[in-house]
Amino acid sequence: MEIDKSYKHYLDTSILRPFLFGTKVFKKYLISQLGRERLYISKFIQMEFKRSYLLNIISFYFVIQLSTMKTVDDAFRFWSNKYQGHQLKAILQLVGEIIESREIDINNPNDKPKALRQLGRYIKRIEYKLRREFKVPGQNSTRCERAEISLKADPENMAIGFKDYLNAFDDTKSCRDKCRVDHFLLTKFSSELKTYIEYADKLKKNNETKAFKKIAGYLKKIVENGENVCSCRMCGYIGDAIIALEAPADMRLEHIDRAFDYLCKPINQPHKRHPSEISYIKNLEATNCPP
Repeated sequence: MEIDKSYKHYLDTSILRPFLFGTKVFKKYLISQLGRERLYISKFIQMEFKRSYLLNIISFYFVIQLSTMKTVDDAFRFWSNKYQGHQLKAILQLVGEIIESREIDINNPNDKPKALRQLGRYIKRIEYKLRREFKVPGQNSTRCERAEISLKADPENMAIGFKDYLNAFDDTKSCRDKCRVDHFLLTKFSSELKTYIEYADKLKKNNETKAFKKIAGYLKKIVENGENVCSCRMCGYIGDAIIALEAPADMRLEHIDRAFDYLCKPINQPHKRHPSEISYIKNLEATNCPP
C-alpha cells in the first residue's frame, strides 16, 4: 500500500497511542499509511497524551512503591479494582513491556525493585520519544502551560522527579492562570465555535454523531459563559475541537475518533479516519487477509 505523500501527516492522540504501543500488525498498517518521516503533533496533543497515558503510568509507579503492595501482581490487581477505562488499559498495555524486557516475575516480592527500575526507565523513554520522534509545527497556540512541563528524573532517585512532575501537572490553577485557551476559543476561533454549535444542532444524535454533539454542547457553554468556564477540566472535554482548530491547513489530520469527521468538515480541515485497532484486526481475520 503506497503512502499518501500529498499531505504532511498530523497525528491526533487517538492514533498516536497505537502508533507507539499498538500490535505489530496494526503498526504495520499505520506505517503503510503514514510512513516514518514527516509525522507531526502539536504541543497540545503532547499534553493530551501525557494526561491520558503517561500520568497513569507514573501513578502506577507509585502504587507499586506502596509497602502494602508486596508484588507487582498485587499492584496490578489493586489498579484493576480501582480504575476502569483508559486508566486500566494503559497499565494492561504495560504488563507485557515489563515482563518481556527484563524477565520480571510479577509474583516474586524480590523482583519488585527491579520492576520499579524498569518502569522508571520506561516512563523516561516514552516521554523522550514523544518529544523527539514527532515534529511540532508552529507555536503552542493555546499557550497550554501543562504542555510545557518537562519531566526531569535523576536515575538514582526517579521517584522525586516523578512526584514533582505529577504535582506540576496537577496544579491546574497555576497552569490555567498562564494559558490563553479562552483567547484561542473566544477570539481567534469564535466564528468556528458558532459554526460547530449550529452544525451540531442540525444533526440527529446517533452513534456516529454523539461524540461531536457532546463536544459542541461544551463549546456552547463556553460561548454563553465566557472565560470563567475555561479550565483544564474543560479542555479534557473539548480537546478534540482544540486539536482540529489548531491543525495546520496544509496537513492532514490522521485520527481514529469519529468526532473529527464532524469537527473537520465545517472548517475544511483535511483529515482521514482510520479504523480502530480492534476493527482492523477483526476485518483481517474475517477476510483471511495476511497482515
